[in-house]
Amino acid sequence: MSFVCIGAAAIISSCTDENRLTLQDTQDITEEAVTDSYFQDMDDMAGVAVQAPSDDQFTGGRVSTTITVEDDRFGCNGIVVTIEPGSESTPNQPYGVLTVDFGTTGCSDQRGNIRTGKLIFTYNGWRFQPGSTVITTTDNYTINGIKLEGTRTLTNVTGSTTEVPKFNVTLVDGKATFADQSIATRESDITWKWVRGAALADDYLLIDKASTASGTTRGGRTYEVSLTKDLQFKRFCGGIPVSGTKKYIIDGDKEIVIDYGSGDCDKKIVVTVNGITRSLTVN
Repeated sequence: MSFVCIGAAAIISSCTDENRLTLQDTQDITEEAVTDSYFQDMDDMAGVAVQAPSDDQFTGGRVSTTITVEDDRFGCNGIVVTIEPGSESTPNQPYGVLTVDFGTTGCSDQRGNIRTGKLIFTYNGWRFQPGSTVITTTDNYTINGIKLEGTRTLTNVTGSTTEVPKFNVTLVDGKATFADQSIATRESDITWKWVRGAALADDYLLIDKASTASGTTRGGRTYEVSLTKDLQFKRFCGGIPVSGTKKYIIDGDKEIVIDYGSGDCDKKIVVTVNGITRSLTVN
């Protein structure tokens, strides 16, 4: 979710006063948002990939099979997607391992992202089946030159198939290694639900305010992220939340709050640091 990245980038040019945001603060916030969005991109690819196999491919019984995934992120020449079903996997209760090999050269998707290495999805159940899980690990995986590591577990925590789909995703031992070999670490525990509207444009995602993240920046500063209000995302609203409040604590004492408004798709945010508030429009 690159929304905060976009917001932080706008702040960089506007808030460098020591009494508001320092340049280091904005760099750290941007970095955290970029890393978060890349890890969440893995979740989305996992969901798309696990939905792709046919019934026959889900019942192969430990026979590795190459499959096709209809998504531009999997569409480059040289990308190989294989599925190895569990010995008792069925279309109704699928489980197994799905591996995406992006190769060593990489190519650009429609959003300009370039991936190399492998993503390994260990799945158990369908994406929208209550209790289903997908555990994502990496093998020398990079996106836009940033190497990602860690174990990411996505669990469908919906009570039944008739309810709004709800997911919890945890990241353990997350690490991002940048081109200059500097390292940022990350742990997170996020719960979100997908609310479907009458039309596609009315769909929205809601991240629960109990969601948290923490880690260290490339410069060695610690950070903690929490929500004081649920974050809501609408389709076609520029990739940033339309409502909700996100709070950063840097090095245990400096608090930075970003308020995304009350639901309008206007790209306006309000940033507060040390009691000083500034309104900004994200371009």
